[in-house]
Amino acid sequence: MGCQRPAVYGGLISEQAAKNVYHVWREHVARGGRSLLDPRLVRAGTSLLTPGIVDMTGVRNVPDEEVFGPLLCIWRYDDFDQAIAMANATRYGLSCGLISPEREKFDQLLLEARAGIVNWNKPLTGAASTAPFGGVGASGNHRASAWYAADYCAWPMASLETPAIVLPEQLSPGLDFTREKRHESA
Repeated sequence: MGCQRPAVYGGLISEQAAKNVYHVWREHVARGGRSLLDPRLVRAGTSLLTPGIVDMTGVRNVPDEEVFGPLLCIWRYDDFDQAIAMANATRYGLSCGLISPEREKFDQLLLEARAGIVNWNKPLTGAASTAPFGGVGASGNHRASAWYAADYCAWPMASLETPAIVLPEQLSPGLDFTREKRHESA
């Protein structure tokens, strides 16, 4: 029977952000992409945008830009090595994933992917708060977060302390802090 309730989703960060995603979809179609699902600006003056899907297989000279919104671009490939090469052919590399029952393919992806997070049969967006997350390309900062954040938010420091002010028993050669010597040099 299916769900009778409409899907609940939120808007993008701003109306302009929604328009930008819609504009990217239109550019992809103009370059030769085949729209599988047309996005729609839900209501003027809002940031609500329905998802879009465009098949970009065979389209050349696609700008290598991140799009933060509900737009899925699909590229079809001939073999798994080509798929990995295509995934790595970006200046970004924040996340990557594989939906497949074949563990061997994931093991290969894990070794060859140029990404900060590599998932297998899990959502490809977001990350666990307990796992490092940071890309290796332009979308990352080479600083994985979560438990590892302390490694780049702190620095080593040592401190020796005592509440009393005490001169050492043996002064270094040439140092004399007796009262008479201080007055003689003055």
